[in-house]
Amino acid sequence: MSQDLITISSSALPESTRVAAFTGIEAISRPYEIEIFLLIRGGPGEEIDLADPIGAKARLVIDRQNDRIPPFVFCGVFGEIELLHALDGWALVRALLVPRLWQLGLSRHSRIFTGRSVPEVIEAVLQDNGLTGGDYELRLGGYEVEEHICQYRESDLDFISRWMEREGIYYFFEHGDDREKLILADNLTYDKSPISQPVRYYPQAGGDHSAGASLRSFKASHTTLPAKVMLKDYDYARPKLDVSGIAPVSDSGVGEVSLYGERFFSPSAGSRLAKLRSEELLAKQVTYRAKGTRFHLRAGYTFDLEEHPLPSFNTTYLTTSARHFGNQAAQTLAQFHDLVNLPYNDIYTVELTAIPAKTQFRPESRTPWPRIDGFQNGIIEGPANSEYAQIDSHGRYSVKFQFDESDLRGTEASTFVRMLQPHGGSIEGFHFPLRKGTEVMIAFLGGDPDRPVIAGVAPNALTPSPVTSRNYTRNVLQTGGRNRLEIEDLAGQQRITLSTPHANTYLRMGSANDDHELIAKTDLRGLWCTGNNTDFNIKGHWWIEVDQDKKEHVTGAVEEVYKATKVEHVDSGSVTETYKSQNTTIAQTYDFSVGTTTTETYTGDHTITHSANVTEKVGGNFHLGVGADAEGGAKHAVNVSGTYKMHVTGTETRNIDGAQTITVGGGQTFNVSGGDVKFEVPGNHFIVNCIDQSVTLTGKSWHETNGPKSELVKGFKHDTVLGIHSDNHIGLHQEFHAVGAIDITMAAKFEMFVGLKLEIEAAAGIHLRVCEIADKRMKLGSVGARIRSVAADITGGAVRISQRFHIIA
Repeated sequence: MSQDLITISSSALPESTRVAAFTGIEAISRPYEIEIFLLIRGGPGEEIDLADPIGAKARLVIDRQNDRIPPFVFCGVFGEIELLHALDGWALVRALLVPRLWQLGLSRHSRIFTGRSVPEVIEAVLQDNGLTGGDYELRLGGYEVEEHICQYRESDLDFISRWMEREGIYYFFEHGDDREKLILADNLTYDKSPISQPVRYYPQAGGDHSAGASLRSFKASHTTLPAKVMLKDYDYARPKLDVSGIAPVSDSGVGEVSLYGERFFSPSAGSRLAKLRSEELLAKQVTYRAKGTRFHLRAGYTFDLEEHPLPSFNTTYLTTSARHFGNQAAQTLAQFHDLVNLPYNDIYTVELTAIPAKTQFRPESRTPWPRIDGFQNGIIEGPANSEYAQIDSHGRYSVKFQFDESDLRGTEASTFVRMLQPHGGSIEGFHFPLRKGTEVMIAFLGGDPDRPVIAGVAPNALTPSPVTSRNYTRNVLQTGGRNRLEIEDLAGQQRITLSTPHANTYLRMGSANDDHELIAKTDLRGLWCTGNNTDFNIKGHWWIEVDQDKKEHVTGAVEEVYKATKVEHVDSGSVTETYKSQNTTIAQTYDFSVGTTTTETYTGDHTITHSANVTEKVGGNFHLGVGADAEGGAKHAVNVSGTYKMHVTGTETRNIDGAQTITVGGGQTFNVSGGDVKFEVPGNHFIVNCIDQSVTLTGKSWHETNGPKSELVKGFKHDTVLGIHSDNHIGLHQEFHAVGAIDITMAAKFEMFVGLKLEIEAAAGIHLRVCEIADKRMKLGSVGARIRSVAADITGGAVRISQRFHIIA
């Protein structure tokens, strides 16, 4: 038996397994699928376990050993196994050979990726599916970090495919000795075919194989394209920014492609995406279709064409897709030919499509972008150590979507999501901040999973509604801090209550509560402030109760009008009233009653005018203190039935323009603690009339009379000098005693006369001297009778010392 040109090797298949035929397609940015028809020999009664090969690695090889072309290899894993026919101990089995990337189409996931670039997301998905660094290669440029990328109810393959298509990333496969390798690229640098020889173009007819491995047909196709691509979007963080991009497609194009909402947020991103869409269209402008028997023409690699009769065709091409046919049944396994039913009888045939290698390939955007109809629920996230949600500078929330199967939490669970609000504007707004753990309903702009907005809040058992069957007549708005607005709509009990738990503060109006239809209450401080007028119109009683101090500060005029009785009670403490000026008019009676002490202090002038009589009755003492002058009107009378005291802390001056009469029914005492006492009566008499007079001087006594002095004593006059008595007379000295005069000097008495001394004694004189010493230069006198007893009399001219006892008749 001749050796098979097409073979397969797998640990899951018997070594005797033969390949009858295969067919399959591979294309750029699509997982390849190779259907292999296997012949497996079994013993009598032996059954084949079809489940065992599923997922096992396999290697399909086409090798013409008589040429110098290296083997043509397909690596992968078995995705499907199907028993087609059993005949004469042989089983015809169809096996589907696929890359491991194909297995990503078997999953369905919904999850969120935040703060990652597109290549990072793709790599994370590949690694989640068991692909390691040696199973793939990223030949990509730089990409911006995306805030939010959502996979929603789609396979991992569809998820990464739609993102690669959007970003212009294409992929193909390398086939090694035991496995395939996934290559991701986004540039114009393509891999060349493993065979460096050009591909010969040699059209043949029928079964002519004289030209060997070549392309038998090569067709070209041109198509009409639009003139340009225009993309436009909107960035709510910069509403006035023109977020758009334009890229030309074809100078001879017709029409234009205009798309809105392609999910970009800057003009540069718009230009980049528009260029990618333009390159995607240009990759279809010129295409080539070929058919032949040449090996190693596979998707993602270039080849050079030669010997085409049109010289412009002899250039380099990129294979974008290839359909492979291998038919070994037509040669060595003819009995299975009809069961395989392939269109070609050659051992290998390929049908391919290609584009010029100078054209930038971009994958076609054919993977559908998932759409979310209606709403999805989510939970507001926030820092672990806070009950409040974390809100960013735009008022957005971090939301954990319920469909998100990832273990991300907090700000990594999702990008910040805007919340729809019932009102807004340049300065207007309506926003009640949500708390961590609140369930919300999420809508998606255009159904795009990557453009969520919070549509509203949904109550649940953990965050219940404030209105239930227990209070269904109430309209309630309550915050997480229990600030509350409640509107009661029950007929006959309509009421609005605005409250906050701090200091038990609330405002209630409407249906009576505590016998009041309007209540404003707080346990702490309150303030009522208006920038202009405030009117209180109270038709009934007004009751104000203040437990502590009350202060009123009015910078303007105050007018109070009472049309009935006004009563003020101060049960304890004192009343202090301070006025810069006050005008009080009492049209009728004014009664002022004070139970205890009354003090009135005036820092300025105080004028009291009475058009009629004034009567003040003082049951006890009356004290009047005047800091300056006290003046009265034309008539002034003060009647005090008890004690009257006046205390002047400074100097007192009284000016009386007319006569003054002081009548004292009892004693009168003048106490002068310091300074002199001076009476000045210029040009008039100073008359003192009293029964008895007593003057006690503890110091010196000085009497100065600037005119004549007369002294009339109608009774007994007694002068007692306990010390030295000195009389100095400068001028004429006259003494007249109408009745009698007694001078008693108990000690020495000195009399000095400078000048003339005249003594006239009109009666008898009696002089008793114990001793008299006299020195008289001249003495002129006339003596009628003198009786004197002189103990000692010393007279010496100007000085005379004597003790005398005079009896003058």
